[in-house]
Amino acid sequence: MLPNNGLMVIGDWGTSVSRFYLCRFNQQRITVLARSQGRGIKHISDPQACFFELCQGWFDQHGSLPVFLIGTVGADIGWKKSPYVACPTDPHQLVDNAISFNAQGINITILPGVTCTNIHGLPDIMRGEETQLFGFLSQCQPQKEHLVCLPGTHTKWALLNNQQIQSFVTSPVGELFEVLCHHSVLLNPSIHQRACEMSFTQGLQIGMGANSNLLHTLFATRSLQVINNMDNNQAAGYLSGLLIGADVKAAMQDFHLFTQVSVIGSDYICSLYVQAFNHIGIANTLFSSEEATILGLQTLVSSHWEDPISA
Repeated sequence: MLPNNGLMVIGDWGTSVSRFYLCRFNQQRITVLARSQGRGIKHISDPQACFFELCQGWFDQHGSLPVFLIGTVGADIGWKKSPYVACPTDPHQLVDNAISFNAQGINITILPGVTCTNIHGLPDIMRGEETQLFGFLSQCQPQKEHLVCLPGTHTKWALLNNQQIQSFVTSPVGELFEVLCHHSVLLNPSIHQRACEMSFTQGLQIGMGANSNLLHTLFATRSLQVINNMDNNQAAGYLSGLLIGADVKAAMQDFHLFTQVSVIGSDYICSLYVQAFNHIGIANTLFSSEEATILGLQTLVSSHWEDPISA
């Protein structure tokens, strides 16, 4: 039986941001009681100190609580390295390959990532998104192959079948946008959080064009500012649309069942991908990344506590 009246801490600790939740686990369901957010793995040098800085108050109030973490925290650049589970995979395989350790009297469990050989015959990896996919499956349970897009720093296109993750492809759209903003002549770092809609649509149409080539249309981010007097925010919109359009077009080529796509992520970045899907008439359904993460951890924690040895 789970100690401390079912209280636990769960966390999605990614590359760019960390999100932690004080939860109650009761009758195989997680209820969030409090939230804490901080920096991602790439922004810190001491994950243990960062974790306790954000969560110590919960332990002070409730004592020693079990902790379940997903994401880059388990990568080779994270806190403790957890393995990768090969596709096709299900929640039980993730739980069976989790690692546990003690830090300042707290038992920490880090769930593994997932790997596959993608459609291009190349190795691919994910950490964190697999939990969101299992959260999605716990609610939707598609009866046939289904494609899910998880936009973000490293956008994932995942093929689901038989309640398993079959395979996936990663496109580092968000990271490429950030690198080009901060380390190229194409664009100055933008203080604006939302892309210019008109220039975004222009970039999207070019990126999705049948004969368009990303490398041959990328430099227009710069030349549109010089020749057409685009300002920096408009150019950022063009670049964002171009990258997302090229990503969606590539996914259409990679996956044969491109008639309906489920999208898991934050509202803003998902809205940009939805524009791309609507532009080509692809039906789509949105799911909150936080909801998918919590439901996925609910599924994984339930699998963990079904084990009489663990309980």
